[in-house]
Amino acid sequence: MSRHTFMTRWTQIVAVSAVLFVPFTGSHAEPIPLVAASSAAPGSTIREHFVAFEHTIKRTFDGDIEVTLLVDGETGSEETSLASLRRGRVHFSVMSVAAASTVVPELALLMSPYLFNSDEEADYVLDNFLLEPFTELFAKKGVVLVRWVDSGWAVIYGQKPILWPRDAAGYRMRAASALTAQKFLDAVDADVIPLPFADIIPALQTGLIDGGATSPFMYLVGGLYEHAKELTLTRHALNPGTVIANKSWFDALSKKNQHAVVRAYAPSAILRVETRTQTCEAYNILRSLGVNVHEPSYDQRQAWKTFAERTHGDVVRKIGGRAAKIYDTIIAGKIAFAATGVIAVSPCG
Repeated sequence: MSRHTFMTRWTQIVAVSAVLFVPFTGSHAEPIPLVAASSAAPGSTIREHFVAFEHTIKRTFDGDIEVTLLVDGETGSEETSLASLRRGRVHFSVMSVAAASTVVPELALLMSPYLFNSDEEADYVLDNFLLEPFTELFAKKGVVLVRWVDSGWAVIYGQKPILWPRDAAGYRMRAASALTAQKFLDAVDADVIPLPFADIIPALQTGLIDGGATSPFMYLVGGLYEHAKELTLTRHALNPGTVIANKSWFDALSKKNQHAVVRAYAPSAILRVETRTQTCEAYNILRSLGVNVHEPSYDQRQAWKTFAERTHGDVVRKIGGRAAKIYDTIIAGKIAFAATGVIAVSPCG
């Protein structure tokens, strides 16, 4: 074999070897995992949105992605899911403010009674004044705040009508674990009994409690109306809710794929309209089931607000951290909203 022929064949072998031993990339790379977790309440649209999220992200993601939906409570309580998200076992979730505040305590401020006067005001302040500071606070905990959702306003239920603050004095009322929920009922001299949601019906049946506060949707789907048929639409506290992601996982994605993840879940505007429509439908259903739904008069609402607003300073002090600064930001946002001249629409028309 001539030297020329030998060199030619050697060059060919080297060239083929270079192709064979190129590391696997592109479609041959391991797919990026995306575990999405939540605890969808029966009848809510959260599960539907996660299914749509999966279809969208598979279509828009640049590269291979392996999506696992655990949105029927498979990962346990919201607090457990949040812990899994921070450890990187879950990558994406929808979380109530009450649960998320166990990691970012300042979030509890958003549930302060009568902090916001309307849906329009709350949306404006959340989107234009609070997204940035809470994004920073979440980031310090290894979490990305993607957007706000809406879980509705808290209302009061009881086995008797509770129309004025004085009607709650000495009344045994269940409160959620959130500081703001307990402070509100304390302010009107109720006999406050903190209980998990699952324990409400047994407590109503045994007389441990006579009423409490929750969202209209949970009052309906949780069957509370069967044991406490008086509902007062105080709309005293908002529970915005959050869409969040694990920061390490999110930061490792390309900018294009970060954008795809953010856009794949329904926008705040759609989520808010759905919740508010669902709430109004719940009122109609409850009336048909024999529930007495009370809409407070202007004087009654002002009486509740007078008691509620006394709790704000104490809540800010107890939360600590950046709570005082964020509270000031909320007040600034409310002033800015008032200057827009936007007129709040009466809920449910």
